[in-house]
Amino acid sequence: MSNADGSGVKSAERALSILELFSQRDRALTFTQVAQMLGYPRSSLHGLLHTMADRGWLRLDPATRRFTLGMRAWEAGNAYRPAADVARRAAPVVERLRHALDATVEVCMLDGGDAVCVIDGNGEQRTAALASGSGRVLLAALDAGARAAVLNGAGDGELQRRLDRIAADGWADDDIERRDGLRSLAVPVRDGSGAVVAALSCTAPAYRLAAERRDEALRALRQAAEQIGAGLGLQPVG
Repeated sequence: MSNADGSGVKSAERALSILELFSQRDRALTFTQVAQMLGYPRSSLHGLLHTMADRGWLRLDPATRRFTLGMRAWEAGNAYRPAADVARRAAPVVERLRHALDATVEVCMLDGGDAVCVIDGNGEQRTAALASGSGRVLLAALDAGARAAVLNGAGDGELQRRLDRIAADGWADDDIERRDGLRSLAVPVRDGSGAVVAALSCTAPAYRLAAERRDEALRALRQAAEQIGAGLGLQPVG
């Protein structure tokens, strides 16, 4: 229970913000860096960081004096069964697909308005769903009401029509070639009940995902998505 002055809630919010900060890839930060990035009072931040380290949510390297995520964060993440199941069953399929396409391959799931990679190719782990082919595939699987709730009113008629088309086509891409000369394709992963539980994508040089090569990549992605989904049983994950 929180204190009457709300300090308990404030402490909880700050602890969660600290976890979110360190959840970004390869984050190793000193106390001073955390204080500068979050702007919390140094006195209370000191106690929070060391309490979280004592409880295993963070780890303090005694040599560098830098904090990183601790083992408890890893345990909590792996306890989230929907993502853990998808990641475990997709891993061997993704590895084969990477070699077959000579491409970066990712598996993402929807979390609110974000696409979160549960198997990634060294890209961003969390991105706005509308900013990626995988995210748009996941949004396209929602009905109009669920989309509106996830997008918080940001989905206009044109966007809804675009997502409807993605749902009908069964795939999405980046729309335009990226500055780094790469392009991505994404398809839905369905479990045994037919529910879309994830998106499978590949990223490669744009010229390799154009015209007939795009169709070849889509066939490989769809076959791989079926293999992943077949291992997820007859009930929707989650």
